[in-house]
Amino acid sequence: MMNQPDDQWSVTLQRGVASLDFQVTRDPTIGTPVMTGAPGDLRGARALVQAAALAAAEADRWVAAGAGDIPIPRDLVLTRRDLANAKAAEPPGSVTSPFTAGYAAVYRLELSRLLWAAISDAPARRLEELARRVAS
Repeated sequence: MMNQPDDQWSVTLQRGVASLDFQVTRDPTIGTPVMTGAPGDLRGARALVQAAALAAAEADRWVAAGAGDIPIPRDLVLTRRDLANAKAAEPPGSVTSPFTAGYAAVYRLELSRLLWAAISDAPARRLEELARRVAS
């Protein structure tokens, strides 16, 4: 189970999810903020953490779409929306506000739980499969 203190998967998934950078743009057709998540600088990360980061980017796409390999909890969709709105409200080039940092922390934690649910049946194999979707 992911909650075991000695479980490598908990730490690996959290490190992978923590590496995601979230960028907000505005969709000109509907005028609402569009947030995308992508892995940041992973050069110093171990291969397993790199795979977790790529898999987390795939899971973030599921949350954005509201559907994926596993059911997406409505609360997670709303948490992602709150983060996107907070990021969109910040002036360009400004320091990240405590509110945005808080939304990001909650979203990352919940995203790592979603990712665990998606790979728990065969963690190493499933993580690699998800990572390959983004890398290709």
